[in-house]
Amino acid sequence: MKVRDIRAGQAAIIAAGWLFMAGPARADDAPATPAPDAAVAPVQAPLPAAPVPAPTAAPATPVAPVQAPPPAVPATAGAPASAPASTAQAPAEPPVSDATRAERLMASQTGLLRFTAPGFHRGLVRHIVLFRFLPTITDAQRAEVVSRFMALARTSRREDGSPVVVSIETGAQISGEGVDEGLQQAFVVTFRSEGDRNYYVGRPVVTDPAYFDPAHEAFKKFAAPYIVTTVVFDYAVASAHPPRKAPVRTGQAAQIPQQQG
Repeated sequence: MKVRDIRAGQAAIIAAGWLFMAGPARADDAPATPAPDAAVAPVQAPLPAAPVPAPTAAPATPVAPVQAPPPAVPATAGAPASAPASTAQAPAEPPVSDATRAERLMASQTGLLRFTAPGFHRGLVRHIVLFRFLPTITDAQRAEVVSRFMALARTSRREDGSPVVVSIETGAQISGEGVDEGLQQAFVVTFRSEGDRNYYVGRPVVTDPAYFDPAHEAFKKFAAPYIVTTVVFDYAVASAHPPRKAPVRTGQAAQIPQQQG
């Protein structure tokens, strides 16, 4: 055997020993190389979650608080039980004059039946009424107001049909003195007694419909929208011919006859 062949055999034996010691190559010993066509997506950090708005509650219908009823107050013996106060207030009464208070006092003292009777305080009474009309009133409307007022001379009646008014006069303002205060139409109503006047006038002195004239009350409601100002003045008529004494006698025999009145 040649020396060259011996050395080659030794080298082969040495190489085989190294392979035996190293063992078979493993797949994970080699560096991982991605496939050329497999795209590896970069790993991204998770996005922060968007804030979710809180649900908006629908506006609740306001509910009136439930109030506990006031404690019951024991009724005092002899005291009338008061009715619960009404939420709706009655309209306030217009201011009352001293003259109205005086007439109401007389009516309460004498009673409405006597206060409005034909015989209450007999004697002629003049009832003067002055009107100032609405600036926008038409001639036809003014004529209608005057006509209805004058008609009260025949329509103002008591329940038994007896008349209340003696007469009514009227006229437009014609004075040039400049003290008419803008009043435009006058009426003079004559009564036989204060009782007839009281029955005719009615409110604000007499408020019970059983004791005042419905015809006059209807006229007042009709005319009110056309009138701005109303002035009323009443007075009792003194006797037109007061009794006179007999004339003083002279030396003559002739005697002057006494005037009758």
